[in-house]
Amino acid sequence: ATEALPRLGEFKPQELANVAWAYAAADHVPASVTLFDSAFARRCDESGPGFDDGSLFQLHQWVVWREQELGMADGLPSPELRARFLAAFAARASPRTRLHRQVRDALHSLGLMPREAVRLPEGYLLDLVIQWRGSDVVVQVDGPWRFAGRRPTGTTLVRRRQLTRLGWRLLPLPHWEWSALSPERGGAKKMQTYLLYALEHRVI
Repeated sequence: ATEALPRLGEFKPQELANVAWAYAAADHVPASVTLFDSAFARRCDESGPGFDDGSLFQLHQWVVWREQELGMADGLPSPELRARFLAAFAARASPRTRLHRQVRDALHSLGLMPREAVRLPEGYLLDLVIQWRGSDVVVQVDGPWRFAGRRPTGTTLVRRRQLTRLGWRLLPLPHWEWSALSPERGGAKKMQTYLLYALEHRVI
């Protein structure tokens, strides 16, 4: 933060987004230097036309971090620019795949009646939401796009953290675990058993 602050006026739009998102991803608040103040907000507003969809996505997760996670409403860009952040973030929907349909159908077979594609005011789209043990649980069908190899991407980790801090309980389902349950070899029963175990032991 100490090094970035004097160079703020030199930052290109993508660099502004990278700095903001890095702090949000690390969940780190600078102790001695106020980096995200009115000057940063003003620089974002000035750079508004230069932000591409990826930058807008990053900046929206940063805004959610500042507003919702930290409770800091100061030092944010204009409402008009934040609306662009939200629109770009909400437009990047996860694809509805065969994996998603299989999980949905398995939840139905257990009588859990999932709600699909639940949109939150913060822009997040919840894959499947069920009632379990008296509370809502988000069943997150995590396809390959949410991982680098078998490690969750930074965006995926921020998503999980922000949803839990917004009060949601999550059940992430990694795609490779689900794909191992072959429907052709008694997979339907295995899927039900897997889901029931995961709901009992792996909700975060």
